Amino acid sequence: MGRTGKGKRAMRNIRRAGANKRQSQEQPPDWVIDMNNDIKEGPVCDSGKWWTVYRVPKNMRGIHRNAFLPKIISIGPFHYRDPGLRIMEQHKMRYLLRVLESRPQENGEQSQAGKGAIRLEDLAESIGGLEQKTRERYSEDFLIESDEFVQMMIIDGCFVLELLRLYFKFDNELEDVEDPIFTTRWMLRTLQRDLLKLENQLPFFVLEKLYELICSANDPPLVDLVLTFFDPLLPRKNIKEKVNSEEEFDHMLDVFRSTFLFSINERTPAAGWKQLESTANIPLVQERQLIHCVTELQEAGVGFKKRQDLDLLDIRFEDGVLKIPPLYIDDNTVPLLLNLVAYEQCDQDAKPFFTNFFMFFDSLINSHTDVEILHKNGIINHVLGSDKDVANLFNKLGREIVYDLDECYLSQQMKDVNDYCKKYYASKWHVWLTNLIRDYFSSPWAFLSLLAAIALLLLTTVQTYYTVYAYYN
Repeated sequence: MGRTGKGKRAMRNIRRAGANKRQSQEQPPDWVIDMNNDIKEGPVCDSGKWWTVYRVPKNMRGIHRNAFLPKIISIGPFHYRDPGLRIMEQHKMRYLLRVLESRPQENGEQSQAGKGAIRLEDLAESIGGLEQKTRERYSEDFLIESDEFVQMMIIDGCFVLELLRLYFKFDNELEDVEDPIFTTRWMLRTLQRDLLKLENQLPFFVLEKLYELICSANDPPLVDLVLTFFDPLLPRKNIKEKVNSEEEFDHMLDVFRSTFLFSINERTPAAGWKQLESTANIPLVQERQLIHCVTELQEAGVGFKKRQDLDLLDIRFEDGVLKIPPLYIDDNTVPLLLNLVAYEQCDQDAKPFFTNFFMFFDSLINSHTDVEILHKNGIINHVLGSDKDVANLFNKLGREIVYDLDECYLSQQMKDVNDYCKKYYASKWHVWLTNLIRDYFSSPWAFLSLLAAIALLLLTTVQTYYTVYAYYN
């Protein structure tokens, strides 16, 4: 009886399998249909060539997590709906209303140099036409409906633009800005940091389009607003003269980054080691970066000098002296510099200037002693707690970022330093003399200890001589 039951069940399973087989021959599986639909829509993988806004790689987050995550505001889709960033939503809506009311229309007539009232419908139509182009600039797809995505871009974009306009008036003392963001001391500086984080960027063409629709005749160019707002994070003279306002920018982080490249691009294009290899044989990888740290370079006779009023990246080696602009490491500069490196790590069109800069410092700094020497020479100033913390920051970053040795703008400087040190280490007398000076003449106490030891040795020698002389006579 049991065998008969099992036989019947086996026959039913065979018939079902046959039916499923006939059905599968008539209609392909669901996953095949889905993949065919994706293929018809076009190759999604090719869209990466348009990316300009990225999520920071996980390995870089481990270096300094707070440097990449916004603290109080979300701009764009990466941190959209983050409950920890809801504090600024009411300010965004308040600034949107300011924008809409900034150019009222009276009696149906146009004002403000021929421009009519700002209508939300016009903003929605213009940004809606840029939705697909905007989505393509982000390195991830977001499950945000079309209307909601356009709304997010308008609200976030108008907040950023109105904040920039208010700060320009505040900074130039054009009017008293009585606004909670400006009267709350901690908020403005935190916003400056948050709005330069890579994951918190809007494509710059979105801001340009919105600014075109909402600006008045007296408003300065958008690039000037951006530079004025972010300059306090790393103050420099004549910052507006260091950028080409006609250039196409990816986002505000890219605008601010371009101001550091002025002197580098003005001198010579960064040819890197590829150009050096045409005139010199450099076969080893270790020869293509700094071989010695600050302590060893100082022992080899290399001097260190602070360069004043120059761009941060403009490092030179002349007459045995490394001339480096001062680097200030604090709560403002650390997030800024790390986000600049993250942008260069992700974007193939962004030349790795800041990556090379950190590579150079990572080679210079092996310990807190190296930081101490640079600090004494006015090159590094920090508020991180200790010189060891600074050394750890550079060394951790050096382990996580990818260097492109063939595209390093400091190639010639590093080669010159290495060649200078080779001459020193080729002579043992130089090494012995330097060690003698370091160990016994580095401080008055060390020198006095050396004199005491010499005196004791002489007295011991004299005493031994007279003892032996008296014994034999």
